[in-house]
Amino acid sequence: AEPCDNMREILQNVAKLQGVSNMRKLGHLNNFTKLLCNAGHAEEKLGFTYDSIIICLRLALLNEAKEVRAAGLRALRYLIRDSGILQKVLKLKVDYLIARCIDIQQSNEVERTQALRLVRKMITVNASLFPSSITNSLIAVGNDGLQERDRMVRACIAIICELALQNPEVVALRGGLSTILKNVIDCQLSRINEALITTVLHLINHPKTRQYVRADVELERILAPYTDFHYRHNPDTAEGQLKEDREARFLASKMGIVAAFRSWAGIISLCKPGNSGIQSLIGVLCIPNMEIRRGLLEVLYDIFRLPLPVTAEEFIEALLSVDPSRFQDCWRLSDGFVAAEAKTILPHRARSRPDLMDNYLALVLSAFITNGLLEGLVEVITSSDDHVSVRATILLGELLHMANTILPHSHSHHLHCLPTLMNMAASFDIMKEKRLRASAALNCLKRFHEMKKRGPKPYSLHLDHIIQKAISTHQRRDQYRVQKDIFILKDTEEALVMNLRDSQVLNHKENLDWNWNLIGTILKWPNVNLRNYKDEQLHRFVRRLLYFYKPSSKLYANLDLDYAKAKQLTVVGCQFTEFLLESEEDGQGYLEELVKDIVHWLNCSSGMKPERSLQNNGLLNTLSQHYFLFFGTLSCHPHGVKMLEKCNVFQCLLNLCSLKNQDHLLKLTVSSLDYSRDGLARVILSKILTAATDSCRLYATKHLRVLLRANVEFFSNWGIELLVTQLHDKNKTISSEALDILDEACEDKANLHALIQMKPALSHLGDKGLLLLLRFLSIPKGFSYLNERGYVTKQMEKWQKEYNLKYVELIEEQLNEALTTYRKPVDGDNYVRRSNQRLQRPHVYLPVHLYGQLVHHKTGCHLLESQSIVTDLSYTVRSPMLDKWEGIKQLKAALWALGNIGSSNWGLNLLQEENVIPDIMALAQHCEVLSVRGTCVYVLGLIAKTKQGCDILKHHNWDAVRHSRR
Repeated sequence: AEPCDNMREILQNVAKLQGVSNMRKLGHLNNFTKLLCNAGHAEEKLGFTYDSIIICLRLALLNEAKEVRAAGLRALRYLIRDSGILQKVLKLKVDYLIARCIDIQQSNEVERTQALRLVRKMITVNASLFPSSITNSLIAVGNDGLQERDRMVRACIAIICELALQNPEVVALRGGLSTILKNVIDCQLSRINEALITTVLHLINHPKTRQYVRADVELERILAPYTDFHYRHNPDTAEGQLKEDREARFLASKMGIVAAFRSWAGIISLCKPGNSGIQSLIGVLCIPNMEIRRGLLEVLYDIFRLPLPVTAEEFIEALLSVDPSRFQDCWRLSDGFVAAEAKTILPHRARSRPDLMDNYLALVLSAFITNGLLEGLVEVITSSDDHVSVRATILLGELLHMANTILPHSHSHHLHCLPTLMNMAASFDIMKEKRLRASAALNCLKRFHEMKKRGPKPYSLHLDHIIQKAISTHQRRDQYRVQKDIFILKDTEEALVMNLRDSQVLNHKENLDWNWNLIGTILKWPNVNLRNYKDEQLHRFVRRLLYFYKPSSKLYANLDLDYAKAKQLTVVGCQFTEFLLESEEDGQGYLEELVKDIVHWLNCSSGMKPERSLQNNGLLNTLSQHYFLFFGTLSCHPHGVKMLEKCNVFQCLLNLCSLKNQDHLLKLTVSSLDYSRDGLARVILSKILTAATDSCRLYATKHLRVLLRANVEFFSNWGIELLVTQLHDKNKTISSEALDILDEACEDKANLHALIQMKPALSHLGDKGLLLLLRFLSIPKGFSYLNERGYVTKQMEKWQKEYNLKYVELIEEQLNEALTTYRKPVDGDNYVRRSNQRLQRPHVYLPVHLYGQLVHHKTGCHLLESQSIVTDLSYTVRSPMLDKWEGIKQLKAALWALGNIGSSNWGLNLLQEENVIPDIMALAQHCEVLSVRGTCVYVLGLIAKTKQGCDILKHHNWDAVRHSRR
């Protein structure tokens, strides 16, 4: 049969009022969608005009059976494929019937679902035609659905948000923006909360849509749970549930406020001069309501990306809970181990690239300080319960430290709060309790400052070992080593005999009751070893220690990792191996006995079935895992390496590489050995990097970052080569990790030179590979290598055509990942991931830009000049096209390009010749598109990288601070 005959039969049956059962109507409507899918949408093929078809389908929406109505909605969804058909549907007033299907009793889920799917199709086809009838229904469900426990409420709000982005007028005129903001306070799921508030902020961002948002009234609604003491979200909340309800509102409001401060539109709206949201928030701190103060402190910790201390009345307990060196679960051997710890503790090597998060935080911090935040905190500290006061003190300390680090000196008015506290602590005109609190706070701030000055210290002995070794090799090269004095004073002998006695080692066998401090002192004593002392007592002392440390004795090896003296026993164990090494042949026998015993233990544990071996040898939770530190200590000394070879340690470790399920042992191996000399340790590392399982190869790759950050000697000679090999690993995660580490390594000129020397293939690594290759252009040697291949000319064309725009996407994606719950989709996966984990204090180091690399030397600058790049970019900045998103993106691309050029002295001169810096400042202060102002803040921060840049900005009244991260 022809499609037109089929269509006639379907429509006749659907339109008949009597004589056709609902089941048959349902069948015909389902056939209608099949027919459209097979025959297409052309009127002449279907044999009916769209008007006739819609009139017949309209009858299905009036049927008494909900299944028929649902099938009718589905049929319409398949029919509406362009604006023309949608206009006919609306002209025939079908929208009122669709609205009725949405706002119907809740049990009709199938029908309501089909109605919402149809609504989304209408938005996709042409949002500007969207009817207010349906908008009203969506908003009605959005406003009252939660009280009625309507399962469609979130779907409706999501659709309102979609519609608001594409047709803000229809949503705003019907009060839909209020619905969105009301739901912000209803929602304690951070990702949904963020999506709702971001919708409103998106509208505030552009002048064309800003008119629909009454910014001062609308956006302030999210502050209400904190700023309005009599706030009741729902008038009919029962008295007994008020506290719980208030907690929920606080949490939702906190999420909304934090998300608002993560966008330029939110910051500018909430911080505008006059009676602003930020002033309301800070003003509330001065009102003595502990519940609200506690809530607001959490908001502030979150805004400034600071770890929240535990609730404690004792300052020290709270301070320890935010110490960056505190143990974290992901540092366990079964998790990220030393690689994870080092990534937290050791600073990134980015010296040449600014961290854009500093610019963002500096602006937010400056706004809060200007509006009196620090004075507010002093008030909270001196007039609150202990646990609130303690949290406020730590926050004050964190913000003062941050202000000192990232704010320009001209903004040092933040230091007022310290004299205030001092005066309060010293004044007898105020209440005694306040005075004591002020004085306690000053002591606490002093301790906080000491913690900051100390900086993060390694927690694990493994990381400490790597860092200490790197420091000592650098120092050893700097100093002339003094020859050991063979001459031993008489009184040293007497002192030694006394210490041996007092250490208790010779007196009894309760090993854990020995005086371990004294044992350590004896082992480190200058010139005391078995070679110089033939004393039998010293030999007995050594034999007892040896017995304690041997795995076969099950003494040291069976102690728990969290045993109080665990670290001390291991440190002494490492000193013991060094002591035996220094005793040369006299200590050789003892050392060999110890090492062979450890090798025997290792062979036993790796030979067992995996699930049994870990339980039986207790590797995950006993000190046996520290035997690898003994190996590490030996691998630092030439004689130690010989001993390891003699006892087959290296062979044993090499065999592990090819066994399955030895992840923990291999992690320990990688993290413990010393790689500063060419030898078997590097062979083992290389084998694990290339031949072990995926997870071990990834861990070993990550360990190369640890060695890079710890500044291990001559890394450029061997580490870079290992990383380049990892770029070709078949596992994408490993190759991209290696690429990321190389990117960090190239901050160091020696590493960059080493990489250029190797001429690696990077084209298979996508955008990130390209950006690494561009770094070659920052030094003459790399420039000429790429220029000879015609690469530079090609890149100049590419960047002018598309890459400058792509750079905006790249950088905004990185900023979004750092500031929001957005996570970049994994390759080939279009699903946008979100994460509940907001990163603690992420970094966004400026990605490499072609122009930014070229301006590092004269040749590159001449190239930019000859193609009048700066002139063209400046033209875009002076006459931007702000009415279309494409134009805004082009403006941002020009700004980022100019910022990168202006980040070196050579490039800065090019900007000066064009005199474009005042134009960038004008945009930063007055641009109608608020996100462009944010881009300008970042870009002016790039220009402030050089002293000359800072001076130019100062001359134009823009305060800046130069960062050098050493």
